Amino acid sequence: MKKSTTIKKGLLIGLLTFCFTSGFSQTATTTVNTTTTVMPNPKLLLGITYDCRSSLSLNGYGLAGYHNTDGTFRSGIDSIFNDFPMSTLRYPANGIMQGFEWKKSVGNIATRQPQQIFAQSLNPAQVMEFGFDEFMAMSAARGTDPKDVQIMIPIYDSADVTLTPVQITASLPNVLQSNADWVEYANSPNDGSNPGGGIDWAAVRAANGHPTPYGIKIWNMGNEPYTPNEYGTGGVNSYINNIVPIIDAMRAIDPSIKITVTVTGRATSMWTNTVLNSTLLQGKIYGVNAHYFMTEEVLSGGIPYGVDTIETSLSGLATAASTKGYKLIVGDYAHAILGTNPSPTVQDLAMQWQGANLNTDFLLTMSQINNIERSDFWVYGLVTNAWHPIRQNSNGTFTLMPAAAIYKTLSPLFLDNSIAVVNTSPVASDGNPYSLRSGAFASTDLSQLNVIAVNRDKINAIPLQVNGVSGYTLTSSKILTGTSLTAEVIDENPITADGNGNYIMPAMSILILEYSNISTGVTNLSANSNQYLIYPNPFSTETSLHTDHILKNATLTVYNCFGQTVKQIKNIAGQTVTFHRDNLPRGFYFIHLTQDNKEIIREKIIISD
Repeated sequence: MKKSTTIKKGLLIGLLTFCFTSGFSQTATTTVNTTTTVMPNPKLLLGITYDCRSSLSLNGYGLAGYHNTDGTFRSGIDSIFNDFPMSTLRYPANGIMQGFEWKKSVGNIATRQPQQIFAQSLNPAQVMEFGFDEFMAMSAARGTDPKDVQIMIPIYDSADVTLTPVQITASLPNVLQSNADWVEYANSPNDGSNPGGGIDWAAVRAANGHPTPYGIKIWNMGNEPYTPNEYGTGGVNSYINNIVPIIDAMRAIDPSIKITVTVTGRATSMWTNTVLNSTLLQGKIYGVNAHYFMTEEVLSGGIPYGVDTIETSLSGLATAASTKGYKLIVGDYAHAILGTNPSPTVQDLAMQWQGANLNTDFLLTMSQINNIERSDFWVYGLVTNAWHPIRQNSNGTFTLMPAAAIYKTLSPLFLDNSIAVVNTSPVASDGNPYSLRSGAFASTDLSQLNVIAVNRDKINAIPLQVNGVSGYTLTSSKILTGTSLTAEVIDENPITADGNGNYIMPAMSILILEYSNISTGVTNLSANSNQYLIYPNPFSTETSLHTDHILKNATLTVYNCFGQTVKQIKNIAGQTVTFHRDNLPRGFYFIHLTQDNKEIIREKIIISD
């Protein structure tokens, strides 16, 4: 039985078995520029693509997804996934390539029509019990703003006699009307306006228990239409001519929606260039959507297709999109899985410690490209998929793989903004232009700053010097690694700088440095002109909030980084309230002080070790 992925704390000497080598390469440097913001809300880089087929069964496998047939999470998955961060979600994933019909996924489960959308030649039609409304309920429960839900829509009409076999599988009757109705169901108010005519889909939504519109803003045209089995790279004009009427019908229902169009990963490709310069799409679309699958394994011809290779394409596409006023969304990305029929060992490697290291490298890359708005890791919802962030083991248990578990670690560290950094690094032992890459993330008021670095070199330890952090106090420093590339336990240990002020990063490791410049406390002026002081901050045992406002029956609520209430103090009177740490883990928290149903103070606090 394989071990579940955890963060394992221990002595630093224990992790050096795999990653230490005698002697070091030249020192790498990271210089942080806190005056330059690259990207707002970098947590949107930590999105996931969620497959609509999660509650369905697959012949020979049983339940194929994360959900039981009643739409609830499977017990073995719920325990490792119920606190997983969901900043932005993409739906319904490859279900649209199997003919997913949203109308058959809503309403009373007993009256839903079956859909044949799972390996059509092998599996009968099934009722989808984790449908569109259940997906939206899950996202709401996790705190995902509906404006950060991305819907992938089907684009093929079953009446089109020119469709390829793959397009036929993905087609729907009257696909234009179906997509317009989906927008109406998702976004229209239940006030009888019925903007599409015919069935009042807002009233249907209300009858299904959702009277308030969801307000979904991002809608993407198809999945990967440029593939040879669909339009092929030469069919881009056919694609554009097909989607324009669909876009118009959807925007007629809700003009505020944001349309994104799928392109290849390279700005220089004919498909991408045609989309970016299309006069038919001008004024109709918000951004472009591209997919990236990379690997640190060597492909045929001895050419690695890693993050460095992708970075060149990614930066070029982001720049080209920016010149047209479009945002870039990385709709799907993952560690590529090589081979036509990859073995379980090959599939696992992409999700084990090597995959976690690659994910971090790619996330830090994206955080330094200012025209990228969000990205999504592929694939969630199907434990039977080759890309299995949650793997179903042969004995029926489940393992949260390191490539996914790293998201839990990174989410609270990706603060309000990503900050510009300049990196220098020695060439990696495999010839990659760099061994080490860093990123930086800061709160809006610059009171907190986190620096994250990844050493992707499989052999060499690399010393890192961090510059540009004067005025900040280091509050936490730790190193993450695995005992091997195939490790399924992430080891976490404290780390200190050496006598030269450098952090020695073992091979295939991730360094996390957390800084604060509020060591003397937080002083601020709230919106209603009440002066306050929080001291000490950071703190290890207790801190106090002092305000010039006379409190009476006030309430102090403490939230963690996921927006969950972790502590509440009621009936506060006077001008001082003391907050005790109790059993709360170290990290960032948010306090809200309210009185008479009005917020008086909102501030961040840091619990240190």
